[in-house]
Amino acid sequence: MLTIDEIARLAQVSPATVSKVLNNRLYVSAETRARVERVIAETGFVPSQRARGLSKRRSFILGLLIPYTSDQLFADPHLLEIMRGIEAVANLREYNLLLSTARAANEAASACARMLRSDVIDGAIVVETLDVQPFAEVLAQQSASWVVIGYARQSAVPSVHADDYGGALQATRYLLELGHRRIGVISSVPRPFALEERLRGVIDALAEAGLCLDKQLVAQGDLSIESGAHAGQVLLAQPYRPTAIFALNDRMAFGAARAAAELNLTIPDDLSIIGFDDISLAKLLTPALTTVQQQGFAMGKAAADTLFTLLDSVAPEPSTVIPAELIIRGTAGPPRG
Repeated sequence: MLTIDEIARLAQVSPATVSKVLNNRLYVSAETRARVERVIAETGFVPSQRARGLSKRRSFILGLLIPYTSDQLFADPHLLEIMRGIEAVANLREYNLLLSTARAANEAASACARMLRSDVIDGAIVVETLDVQPFAEVLAQQSASWVVIGYARQSAVPSVHADDYGGALQATRYLLELGHRRIGVISSVPRPFALEERLRGVIDALAEAGLCLDKQLVAQGDLSIESGAHAGQVLLAQPYRPTAIFALNDRMAFGAARAAAELNLTIPDDLSIIGFDDISLAKLLTPALTTVQQQGFAMGKAAADTLFTLLDSVAPEPSTVIPAELIIRGTAGPPRG
């Protein structure tokens, strides 16, 4: 493998000049820069990541802690969009990602413990779990900076999240404007704080209309399609069933639609359904799913940008809120009668 010294000899410059070109530094003439870049291109030279890290006292590795199992992760299109946004920024900064997932369901701490044993990351992005306190206590003992995607309970930890409250407020107001008064909700147990905010948006929108959330109209899932179908069956089995269901993520909304189909209910004539996320499959449902769009790619990108701001020794904004928008399609309409 070629070294910087050999590239410098071929380009007839000093190794320091080659280093400046590789790191896109100033004080190199256009002619010299072009000559060095030509030699690099001709030789296929790739700088040693280890040497680069030693010179900068960095590993050029970011940790990504996701407190779900790998099966849960790769079944969730929204999480994959978040990862895509993080990877886009990491690539531009020539960083690698080290992914750590939970060993088993409800063992979020195992993802953190395994990653920290590696002792190589410059910084970490943690996807919100029910409580990031266990992560905070461990990460506080490390030199690595970290950012939360979700709601950080510690004010000193920067966070990035969607406007979950505002998105749910929009969705519930829309159902109320259509004339719905008996609105079912499919939530989740355990419930991440993002879903707590969505539920708060539902409650406040109902309160604006002089209504309360009927506990009999709240069913629980686990964010999966299967759990949404079961929760939908529970809601639709009631003697006085809801005229609309707001599922707090798209996959549970798909499940609710399946439950409605099993009862030969027509959407949206017999039952309106709204989801939350706007994953790519939402457009493929027949009719297409009305949902709240939260921008997973933008959230991941913002989290990575925030982490690099910390790594550059600049204080970032304590919290970044990504707007959420109601996307009206075909699964919500006025209640029959």
